[in-house]
Amino acid sequence: MTGRTKFRGCALALALGMTGLALPAAAQSTPLPGAYAEWQEARERTEDAPAREFVLINYFFTRLTASNQLGDPAGLRGVSLGPIGFPAGSAVRVEKREAFFVEQRWIPVIEYSPLFVDGMASFRAQFEVDYLWGRAANTVQQNEGGGFNADQINIQTKNVNVALYPTKDPNQLTLLFGTQPVYDSVHDPTRAPLGDIIRTGYKLTFLGSDATGLSVFSNYLGGQARLSLLPLGSFQADKATDDDPRLKFVWTALADYTYPLAPGTNVGLSLWHLRDDTKGEAYAFEGLVRSGPGSPGLGSFTGAPQFAIERPSGWVTWLGANFNHNVDFRTGPFGASGFVMYNAGRFRSNRPDTTLNRQVDISGLSANLELLYNFGRTSNDLVTLEGMFSTGDSDLRDGRYTSAFTFNEYGLPGAVWFNHKMLILFPFTSTVNNYTGAVTDISNQGFGLQSVIATGAYDLIPNKLNLKLGVGHARSSVTPPENTPGIPRGRIIGTEINAELRYTIRYLMTVGLHGGYMFRGAFYNGNPRVTENPWAAFTTFTWYAF
Repeated sequence: MTGRTKFRGCALALALGMTGLALPAAAQSTPLPGAYAEWQEARERTEDAPAREFVLINYFFTRLTASNQLGDPAGLRGVSLGPIGFPAGSAVRVEKREAFFVEQRWIPVIEYSPLFVDGMASFRAQFEVDYLWGRAANTVQQNEGGGFNADQINIQTKNVNVALYPTKDPNQLTLLFGTQPVYDSVHDPTRAPLGDIIRTGYKLTFLGSDATGLSVFSNYLGGQARLSLLPLGSFQADKATDDDPRLKFVWTALADYTYPLAPGTNVGLSLWHLRDDTKGEAYAFEGLVRSGPGSPGLGSFTGAPQFAIERPSGWVTWLGANFNHNVDFRTGPFGASGFVMYNAGRFRSNRPDTTLNRQVDISGLSANLELLYNFGRTSNDLVTLEGMFSTGDSDLRDGRYTSAFTFNEYGLPGAVWFNHKMLILFPFTSTVNNYTGAVTDISNQGFGLQSVIATGAYDLIPNKLNLKLGVGHARSSVTPPENTPGIPRGRIIGTEINAELRYTIRYLMTVGLHGGYMFRGAFYNGNPRVTENPWAAFTTFTWYAF
């Protein structure tokens, strides 16, 4: 595989974004010393196509949905996010009425690697156009434009960045700067297959979005390393009070290292730090939803907890360990992956006359383990068993928070557990504008999570027609407070059963039928917004072209 081909493959991995298609990693042989150059010079190359400097990759996705989960798309102007049962945010209800809609996404990825830079740099840009069929036209707004006439200005900038390769070998050293995908994984997101990103590291449960900054990727230390410095948000927090026009930032530094113990077996360590000096004034959705743990509205959309603190500044540190073994089944039929993550921090209020907490201390633990067995003819003949755990907090109004702290506290969303294989218990991740489910953040609104998921999949026609069956159960780690006075709530969130059938029409072109039903638990006792068991059915069409 040439370096040019690898660049195109990396751009494809970037185009996949959050769609759920995992491409196999490409194997690369090692030539005999001194033999490869002689063979290359001797081979007749007149029929070879010229190397391309410019590459355009297209991702097109359409989903039809029928469900009794009724989200309000007005709050985020065309987008519905968040856990079912919340009275605010997208205010997703579950009742006897059904909703039917079609949503569509187009993502073009542009890569330019001019020959005159001699393999030392690549420029990439990624854009996105999302909307529901029949909603809005003839105006300017993102996530809209499916109405009659269309004529909508709705292009969203996802990524614009430059990658420098000082040694001309991206594996040895890559400097990536600009707006870029940012995940809780050690891998370079512009080059690694999406499957490596969503199945290893922390599986996007803590961090999965885009940000602007600088990242360095290298394998000089015998394993894979990543260092990132990213400003997540900013605001002139002291302009009104101190006549100080300077921007105050939310800074994040990420350090990850993974070491290969054996072919296909890796262990990793992570140390991340976040510093927030915006005093709760920065926005996750400009002018509409503020970011940070004191935001009065963000948690309603992301499922993260809201702290009882006003105008907070503070810090959070994460210390984690992860492993993965044979997740591509290259060394046998058994695979496994998992992680442990501890987060600690402290936020202080900057409001002198506050009636809420002056300080909130953070201490939470999360863990994950997935076991896989490839029993059949293809890698799609698979059974899996996965558990997810996070500690819980029974009193979110006091000065101590004891559950997971994810980047859903700063983004819309900022973290998405992407590989859970559920449709309702956790949101179906093949989506455009609607990302709703029972649990949308592994903190489960701060009450903690205990979940077990089992699936079985089989290629009815090898590499053509695949059937997957799944079951998942989730409960909170602590008993949540009452929704309605006098009606106690339980810890069981619910149990989901689902089935998915995917047919490959042509290479990288698939159509799917997906259906799920969740038996709700006592977690929703006294909640007037969840009066029925949730169900959903989806039809999807996905096409990658490059």
